[in-house]
Amino acid sequence: MSATVSKQQARPVPELTPEQQQKLNESHENQEFLGEKEIRVSVQAIRQTIKNEEIRLRKKYTWLNRQDLLGFLSFILSVIALCFTALFYLKKKIHWSLVIPLMALPGSIMHELEHDLIHNLYFKSKQWMQHVMFVFIHFTKWSIPPWYRKMIHIRHHQESGTEKDIEERLIGLGRPLDLLRWALTFYPFANVLVLDELQEDNQKDWSKHKLVFAALPSVIPFTILWHLFMGYCRLNLGLTLTSYDPVLYLPEWGWPIVRDLSILILMPNVLRQACLNMMASYCHYYGDIPHNSVYYQNQIIDHWLMYPLQLFSFNFGATHIIHHFVPNQPFYLRQMLAPKSLAAMIKHGIRYNDWGIIKRNNRFFDESGSITKKRVDLSIDAPAPELTEPASGGGDNSANKSPSRQFKQD
Repeated sequence: MSATVSKQQARPVPELTPEQQQKLNESHENQEFLGEKEIRVSVQAIRQTIKNEEIRLRKKYTWLNRQDLLGFLSFILSVIALCFTALFYLKKKIHWSLVIPLMALPGSIMHELEHDLIHNLYFKSKQWMQHVMFVFIHFTKWSIPPWYRKMIHIRHHQESGTEKDIEERLIGLGRPLDLLRWALTFYPFANVLVLDELQEDNQKDWSKHKLVFAALPSVIPFTILWHLFMGYCRLNLGLTLTSYDPVLYLPEWGWPIVRDLSILILMPNVLRQACLNMMASYCHYYGDIPHNSVYYQNQIIDHWLMYPLQLFSFNFGATHIIHHFVPNQPFYLRQMLAPKSLAAMIKHGIRYNDWGIIKRNNRFFDESGSITKKRVDLSIDAPAPELTEPASGGGDNSANKSPSRQFKQD
């Protein structure tokens, strides 16, 4: 793939006519969705800008074409950072308040690597290497197993913003900002509370029991550690519940172990996942958007107030939309081509820093105006982008593929 990209030439970016620009502006003002043909120029312009910038960067920085090596180096350096931070903490060289963010930062890289591996961006010809990396990542994140997440993430691209978007609904997409949504954001396994609802909406092609079974190896120890840590905090604050409180029955030698495991595993993952869940659930639209229309699926969140959240989610809110337009690019490349890509998106009417999304429960328009909206089904006329890497490095050859082939996994 890298050789293929290095030989590609940048293509002209289509421009909107004044009439098309006016129609685009009026559609948002009138709370109406445009059809696939009406937004085609904008979608093509955004995608071509992203691809042109990738071509330029790969030609300027030839090391970007060593994609497998870059992915592996990111993985190894993250593992080293995690191990050394843990070692320094256990030797009492760093305060626990620094350990939590220092563990969360390489954890966010691990999440990006997992995501790229799901899209087959590294070691396509060495599947065993992908599985080795998946194992390490799984026991770093203590979340849904990567092999299961691969299935629901590919589904996320196919069904983004609909009731079938399992991955995003598990973290609160489309829900009001109530206690449950906060729980889904901050408590990693609170998603068990919405499994029945998801099952009801996806009776034919998804099983909550398979998710629970797949997640048990990480759910059980993580949940036990969570409650032990809560007990440790209560014990230190003197908030025990009578003399029969379960926390009083753990031997004293066990509490330092609970404390250390919580600081090294529990709290960094809670911090990282909370930031990621907040960014992910509010940069996606849900419920009223046209099916399979990448133009309406996301917004850009790049306000400076969000920098603390972006720090622990690898700038997810600002760059995830690029991934929806062109999925087969590694995480570090998205950051490099973001400035020109996001500028092109804003020019073509993509929303950014739309805080009203919170009040609207992720809807694109106000729910009160839904009767007047133009609902468009784009599942036939608007092929979605390719979700897996066509060769061993960067590039994109999805233009001439049918939708059914684009979603086929290796």
